[in-house]
Amino acid sequence: MSSTAIIIVNYNMPERTDALCEEINKRVKSDYRLVVVDNGSDIVNPSRFTGLSLEKNVQTTGGWLAGLDHADTLGKFDYYWFLITSTEFTSDVYDILTPMVEFMDANKEAVGIHPALTGDSTTHWAHMITRGGDEPRRTWMIDNIASLYRADWFNSIGRFDRDMTYAWGIDLETCYKARVQNRSLWIDERVRVKKVTNIGYTMDRMNMSAGDRSMRASQNMTEVLQHKYGSNFWQLMTEHEVKPEWK
Repeated sequence: MSSTAIIIVNYNMPERTDALCEEINKRVKSDYRLVVVDNGSDIVNPSRFTGLSLEKNVQTTGGWLAGLDHADTLGKFDYYWFLITSTEFTSDVYDILTPMVEFMDANKEAVGIHPALTGDSTTHWAHMITRGGDEPRRTWMIDNIASLYRADWFNSIGRFDRDMTYAWGIDLETCYKARVQNRSLWIDERVRVKKVTNIGYTMDRMNMSAGDRSMRASQNMTEVLQHKYGSNFWQLMTEHEVKPEWK
């Protein structure tokens, strides 16, 4: 049976983290291990599901990489499922993870899949919003809201780039690498999640404003990807081998 490391990074959002973990433990029937990273919470107590505690906030990418390193000590996994605390499970499908795992098991060229986002989700990527239907549809890019990646492939590309501190751009680069290798990415219309943007900032838990973080993240992404891919990185990342039917 395929196994999944479910990686959640929590920074001062224990209520949201606990809710995700409780839903996972209640709903998911496939083999998994929860890897909950406390990213130096300094306003409220950590999640009660915490498995790894960091002394200070290393931001999103650093937290995920720490979670992956911790997962390495727990065994070998077939998949990594990255969840953010802005994610909410909906009640339309009881077990969100297992259908995606089964699809990936059956489609070896697929390297990433993501639940469709509910219509009331807030997202920059409109192609991730549900279009209805009852099967996965191929796409060009998946955001890291609830992304499931094939572990051996994800490890082969070097995981996420640590230099993209705030996690802006890591999704673009990961999916660009998949397309270059003619591997496929999917949005699963059978399962859905809701994203509530900036909830931690609204709750005043992030020690910076949402606007400040967006500015830092944009600058960081531009500097890193421009250095690696040139000044036209955005066009490269968003247009390379992107077929109209994937948009």
